[in-house]
Amino acid sequence: MKVDQETLDAAAANSNSPAWKRIWNGPSPDGTWDLPEPAVLPWLARTCSTFSRRERVEVLALAGVVARAADAASRTLYAQEIATLRALACDGLADEAFHDFTFVGPQRAVLGLDGEKVWSSELSHINGGEAELECPACESELLLCLEPGESTIEPGLSSELAERLHAEAVQAGREFVATSLTKLFGRFTCPECRTTFNIADQVASGLAE
Repeated sequence: MKVDQETLDAAAANSNSPAWKRIWNGPSPDGTWDLPEPAVLPWLARTCSTFSRRERVEVLALAGVVARAADAASRTLYAQEIATLRALACDGLADEAFHDFTFVGPQRAVLGLDGEKVWSSELSHINGGEAELECPACESELLLCLEPGESTIEPGLSSELAERLHAEAVQAGREFVATSLTKLFGRFTCPECRTTFNIADQVASGLAE
């Protein structure tokens, strides 16, 4: 989707402008999501640099989605802009004024800017507080609570990425996010067939289907 200059100017002037909705766009008639083209990344980098941490949260979210969907050639072409946007997203992780749910936004943006395909999207389960998936053995439908508190989930960090995200949350004092991550990347035993599996593997598997 190409965006006209008038829309870009209105968005750059105000982080709350309705123009941002036009830039994000929406589902096309065939149900696909019509994203801005990677060529918008330089503009996003310039715009983000003029906004405060709080103002740039949604802008960085868009940048992460665009960068995640970009092909290798585009990522190489706009490598400098992606690096600038990633640095701004990392800066957002240090904002003590953000609440825990807002903290997940910069984490997702960083992953998207890195080109990570799964958790730049699926990390939203932390904010949703639950994960819906199937048992890999018996295919029972399961709804798992990821919020801190009593749980049948065995906490864990099943990948290097999980360890990194957890360390970011701990360093920033985001106990809620840190604990929820140990559940999303933990293990669970299906109550129907008693099979134990990594939750994150099943979340990623469901996305691939």
